[in-house]
Amino acid sequence: MSLDRRYIVAPVHKSMQLLDALVSGKEPMALSDLAASTALPKTTAFRYLYTLRASGFVTYDERTERYAIGPRVAVASPLPSYAERIKEIAQPAMLRLQRQFNETVNLGIRDGTDIVYIDMVGSSRLLHAEAKIGKRDPLHSTALGKAILLTLGMSEIDRAVPRRMVARTPYTITDREHFLDDIARSAARKYALDLEENEVGARCVAAAITEPSGRGAMAAISISGPCQLMSDDMLARMGRVLAGTAGSIDISSALN
Repeated sequence: MSLDRRYIVAPVHKSMQLLDALVSGKEPMALSDLAASTALPKTTAFRYLYTLRASGFVTYDERTERYAIGPRVAVASPLPSYAERIKEIAQPAMLRLQRQFNETVNLGIRDGTDIVYIDMVGSSRLLHAEAKIGKRDPLHSTALGKAILLTLGMSEIDRAVPRRMVARTPYTITDREHFLDDIARSAARKYALDLEENEVGARCVAAAITEPSGRGAMAAISISGPCQLMSDDMLARMGRVLAGTAGSIDISSALN
């Protein structure tokens, strides 16, 4: 079907091209590269990107001066080929966790500065938390993301977490020193917490699925639920079980 170009709004069209360039590029991009890929003057590209930032569709790292896909953009590119294999390997453990706690169990992989949910086993409770498969959230506001971050070195954490962390809720940790303290505490206990930091009313606990090679983790498993069912004691109990379960999942074959 041919479109009547009279009805195409040029600024919107160009903004979508900028988003498409970020999705296709996989990694954060500089303004000059984005402008070149869309044949826009840098000043115009900057204004469009600034507007997309204000709406949460794009993020900007002031340290690296690079743009990335924001939290409001759903997955628009295919998942890595290994994602399906990781799902198959992790699913038996996810089912066991769901039967033990009857809360939602999530599986996520890291994609740049985001966590992408690739599998979920839901709770049978009437009141429960649930994330859509394919949904993206920032690493810094999720238990899944923080579980992966605690396996990384400081230089890689600096690359994975923007200097200016976006607040998803009033409880999101956005102070960098406070955030790094939280990561250190998570590393000591081997599981990470999200205390309404990504979604008001929901709490989550997660552990990283590490690789025998000792490299930083690229996948994690979590249990999430409504605050009234996820007390501090319950989170600690779940965290200990999760750490043991995640440690028993071997995804090395999925990555080869």
